[in-house]
Amino acid sequence: MRVTTAFNKILGLSGASVVSVAFTPDGIVVGLRRRCRRLVCPCGFSTRSTYDRSRRRWRHLDLGGSRLYLEAEIRRLSCRRCGRVRTEEVAWARPGARHTRDFEDVVAWLAQRTDKTTITKLLRCSWESVAAIVVRVVAEAIDDARLESLYRIGVDEIAYRSRHRYITVVADHDRDGAVVWAKEGKDAKTLEAFYDLLGEQRCRALEAVSLDMGVPTPRRLAPRHHRLPSASILFTSSSSPTRPSTSAAAGPGAATGIPPATPPGSNAPAGLW
Repeated sequence: MRVTTAFNKILGLSGASVVSVAFTPDGIVVGLRRRCRRLVCPCGFSTRSTYDRSRRRWRHLDLGGSRLYLEAEIRRLSCRRCGRVRTEEVAWARPGARHTRDFEDVVAWLAQRTDKTTITKLLRCSWESVAAIVVRVVAEAIDDARLESLYRIGVDEIAYRSRHRYITVVADHDRDGAVVWAKEGKDAKTLEAFYDLLGEQRCRALEAVSLDMGVPTPRRLAPRHHRLPSASILFTSSSSPTRPSTSAAAGPGAATGIPPATPPGSNAPAGLW
């Protein structure tokens, strides 16, 4: 009883209580019991009806030199909103994760400051786990507001893995080149995914796109922008997503044949055009 009480205070989990502590060859396994009887789907749907049950472990931050695992009964529900059977959401872990939120937050923090090999050795986890954790944390933390108020953007590709693979990066010139989107690939189809995410209304707000992806790319994208009210979106050549070229460097009618004139109502610096 004293051990479970101590672990309750150490872990400080909301919505769950420690009911058992086991010292195993794999590490310390802490058994949990949740207080809430309702099942909550990751989409937000809630119900009392259970589809099935099983036991699951989540890796937590190490306790001294021992690995620490949280173990609890996990239930599945038939979600009416999703239209399929899904695993309920728990407070201490992200949906689909086998590591706790605290563990994943530490991994994500380290991933911004060091390499994967250091993380795997320090936290004793695999490369694959680190990659999956980073994807989950970024997906949860990324702010969709970054795509709002985009007027002048820059597009460029970055090579990695001995220049055999590329990532297309979109930056916002009006926010000192802040990166707003990235995707693997370097062709017009890759960039089309950004425009699909941006949506029709926000595409119409674009006034200028500077890019260095070859002449065919702007022509392929031009039909999408012909629906703009002013029909004056400007494509210029750029050596980087954060340093657009001037109209003199791009030349009259560069890339798409659109003359380098400032769109009506634009308050962009003269050097951008």
